[in-house]
Amino acid sequence: MTLSTTLITILSITSCCDSLSTVSLEVSLDFNSSVRAIHVIDADTIVFSGSGGLVGVTTNGGENWETTTVEIDGVNPSFRACAASDGFLHITSIESPALILKTSINHLSEFEVKFRDDNPTMFLDAMAFNNNGWGVVMGDPTDGCLTILISSDDGESWHRIPCNVIPEMKEGEAAFAASNGNISVFEDQIWIATGGKSSRVFHSEYLGNEWEVYDTPLTQGGTMTGAFAITFRSEHEGLIIGGDWENKANNTGNIAHTTDGGKSWTLCSEGEGPGYRSSIIWRPGYPTQCLAIGSEGISMSIDSGVTWNEISEHGFYTGRFTPDGNTLWLAGIGVISKMNF
Repeated sequence: MTLSTTLITILSITSCCDSLSTVSLEVSLDFNSSVRAIHVIDADTIVFSGSGGLVGVTTNGGENWETTTVEIDGVNPSFRACAASDGFLHITSIESPALILKTSINHLSEFEVKFRDDNPTMFLDAMAFNNNGWGVVMGDPTDGCLTILISSDDGESWHRIPCNVIPEMKEGEAAFAASNGNISVFEDQIWIATGGKSSRVFHSEYLGNEWEVYDTPLTQGGTMTGAFAITFRSEHEGLIIGGDWENKANNTGNIAHTTDGGKSWTLCSEGEGPGYRSSIIWRPGYPTQCLAIGSEGISMSIDSGVTWNEISEHGFYTGRFTPDGNTLWLAGIGVISKMNF
């Protein structure tokens, strides 16, 4: 199926951010799916995955979208994570059976199952690949530890990291499949953010072979509190974001910054920045600029999260920039959009 787009100019910005003038939003509204995962390969090629088994790709910068609906055992799985690597698209389902599928971006409907687990407690949350074809998938705890799956061959095969290698989870600690943002990968390093009754960051410097865990100062203690997303722009500097999903307006204890690889975190913009958000990303080419994205809108910081300005009231679950930092692709309920900066 092919989808088209409509151009809507939603706002003009002349003062809050030096590099912005007019921001326009292109919206595709032709499908019935909740989309929480989008991956930008280059200016022309973007992929996404959503509920109801929907998967899509554009190879012409969003002028048209080719989509397919995946069916496994008579069911259309819900996909909340996806990534692209070496011309292939990888997607994961959230609920049992836990699936990781792979297909060529040029042959979208020809999926192969590369991992399957029928454990009824399995719930996969996020996926990421580095530039060398090495991938990681994380999920909620089973057998007392985080579910962490690793691939070293462009998603052809996956193996689970044993629980004796991963620090133990705390009671009520899990993760949220809100934006495919629980994992951040920089070269050979991985960071995984958790939330719930405890909110921590699990870190591996060696492609998942060894792990440490660090506390965060984010709001925690409830079932829907803590970190919802994490992002690193280098081996040292990163941001986490989240808050309290049941009190989205609360803008304390929901954003933190690190300069030591996640060992310690400092709260940002307490009482002044955005409230609950499900996604946070750095803007490529602009080292101190980052965006916070969520159902309540989009905010931008030009000082690494210290201060923020709202740039859109339109709500989305997640977003990713093109490599040049000039276009932001966004995903939400029944919508794929882009902002031109």
